[in-house]
Amino acid sequence: MQRASLTGAGLFKDQASDALVRSAFFAGGILNWQVLIPAFGTITGPFQVTALEYSGEHNGEVRFELALESAGSLSFGAL
Repeated sequence: MQRASLTGAGLFKDQASDALVRSAFFAGGILNWQVLIPAFGTITGPFQVTALEYSGEHNGEVRFELALESAGSLSFGAL
């Protein structure tokens, strides 16, 4: 079986996306993700959030870092 480990960082665009990722992390849930890797392609399939870190800036933005582990069949689409 294929296996992929991915890490990423960014800013949550809204409270709903933050809540979805946070609840999946604390529940140990598996979500279907489509991850775009610039100049490479997309990886689509089920992943579990295995690490979730938050940091804040002085201007009120909340930054996150997360790690994903595949949890089933994946597909790849080249750019």
